[in-house]
Amino acid sequence: MYPRISFGRRFCLALLLIAFGRGAFGQSSSASSFEALLKQGFQLHQQARFVEAISTLERADRLQEGDYFVNLLLGIDMLRTGAVESALPRLKFAARTRPGEAIPEEYLGEAQARLGHFASAAEAFQAAVERSHGSEDALQAWAGFALERVRDIGASLRSYDAGLAVARQIEKAAAMPGTACKGSIPVLERQLDVISISTPTAKASTAGELSICYALEAGKAADMLKADANDQAAVDRLHGDILLRLKSDPAGAQREYQKAIALRPGDPALLERIAAAQLAAGDMNAAKESANASLHLDPHGREALRTLAAIAMAQREYGQAVPLLQNLAQEAPGDPNVQVDLGRALVQTGKAAEALQHLVPALNAGYPDEKGALHAMEARALRQLGRDEEADKASAEARRLSDAFQARTREGGRVKSNDDQ
Repeated sequence: MYPRISFGRRFCLALLLIAFGRGAFGQSSSASSFEALLKQGFQLHQQARFVEAISTLERADRLQEGDYFVNLLLGIDMLRTGAVESALPRLKFAARTRPGEAIPEEYLGEAQARLGHFASAAEAFQAAVERSHGSEDALQAWAGFALERVRDIGASLRSYDAGLAVARQIEKAAAMPGTACKGSIPVLERQLDVISISTPTAKASTAGELSICYALEAGKAADMLKADANDQAAVDRLHGDILLRLKSDPAGAQREYQKAIALRPGDPALLERIAAAQLAAGDMNAAKESANASLHLDPHGREALRTLAAIAMAQREYGQAVPLLQNLAQEAPGDPNVQVDLGRALVQTGKAAEALQHLVPALNAGYPDEKGALHAMEARALRQLGRDEEADKASAEARRLSDAFQARTREGGRVKSNDDQ
């Protein structure tokens, strides 16, 4: 899942100085009440009591609308409680109010990513790097986002034939010196959004270019951090991310994450990362233990939820998977993979009506279903609800997709056979 931004030390210090130092003599009663609520809201935020912090800060907002810190803190705390859409206007306001500040852009990037607005997220993260002159926090956030996009784009490419061929080309290109990004990342993201899956070659080509650009950006950020890093744990974490996401080396990633954990024990973000690496290495028991340890420290950890959901789905424990995926859907409402997995799990647990609420929008939006399996699942859910006519249409579409896939597979086999002769 897309990275959560750490609460930077510089921001904490600045906010403390302003929130606690603004109470000058001679304030009006209203101003004094506002300052008291802001101070209380910030203290609740520091204690991770986000729901209480939101309530307090909203009271402050009613007393004095348009305050930068109130809006920024509300945006952050709403993110932490899964209210991503509510957080977005608060963070946009903070970013507009202080156009020279990087912190609002970092959190805005996180919010946009979780809503699936990837072009806007990339613009926000890039703005944070520029405004902060390449600070560690901004570089880590940008690199983390880039690596998650590489992973998600790769998973999407591997779900259909034309994409699979491009995914293999990307793996070769990533290892070749001189590989360059051929466009602007936000522009490529917007192009990818409008290309239909009905033109798979064009979609795969754009996705491939975008993936290469993200991989190169992540590598540049890692080099910049390594050259001038005050936080070695963050460098080790990013190296682990690169090994896991770009180089498919979960064992190497675990070694890097262990080094980071030794420097920063009890960090839930590191625990959820090592859980993902353990799962990729096939060690489900260790992955489950690490993910649960992370969630104990941070109940909103999206990567830990993803790992536990993946384990439950793999073990066909669909009843266990459903609440995990529901939490994920709330934390990242713009992630179509979560929506589809939740729909699949709900079908398996007999909750057909709920399943369709997640499957149908994803399919209508062009979610890849090259073999027709998801349309077959849609048909199954419709039959459970007695909607036989709609089920027949979904079944027919599933057969059409399956037949087309098999025909392409046979044709590909004949071409390969002729090439080998």
